Amino acid sequence: MRYERKYRIENQHYLQVLQEIMSIKGAFSSAYPDRWVNSIYLDNMNYGALRENLSGVSNRSKYRMRWYGEDFYEIPNPILEEKVKTNLLGYKNLQKLGSTKLSTENLRACLDINQLKDLGIEPMVMIRYLRTYLESYDHRVRITIDRNLQYRGVNNYEIDPFQEYDDAIILEIKYDQDIEEEIEDILQSVKYRLTKNSKFVSGMMGYWG
Repeated sequence: MRYERKYRIENQHYLQVLQEIMSIKGAFSSAYPDRWVNSIYLDNMNYGALRENLSGVSNRSKYRMRWYGEDFYEIPNPILEEKVKTNLLGYKNLQKLGSTKLSTENLRACLDINQLKDLGIEPMVMIRYLRTYLESYDHRVRITIDRNLQYRGVNNYEIDPFQEYDDAIILEIKYDQDIEEEIEDILQSVKYRLTKNSKFVSGMMGYWG
């Protein structure tokens, strides 16, 4: 299991944030080319996953379908993820799905999975953003910087043609639970305030709230 420390940064340019992080002791460098991340989050009609998040339930999970790419309508090699959280620690259960194109019919077919039916959950919101990937020299700490956040509601598997924008930058620091004490210097060097931030909650509240 791993920690994910999140920081919501407002009124600051992406390049400023990147420069701050690159100056932290720990020799961070690019781990992967920047790419667009696309996610469709699922919930039930009573907003169970949203309510659990807002209430701070310690042991909870949420489901999302994730893929990568700038083209809005292409879905290459999507993954169904169950993101499980226990207090501040988390892990993912992954299931590969077939490539397709984004449409109401294709999305319904892609998520025609007994596990999801049994849970009574379906797509509620789509979130996409441009992500920068950084990694420490010893490969034990990963940092992502997300910007250009976009939210679209999903109703009965139909994607809303209109999107909402979020100008904030989301910084995440990710590392295994057994090295927290060893990287205390890195955590202390981050000047931003640790926040309880969830793109899922922001998207759901923006469209369904």
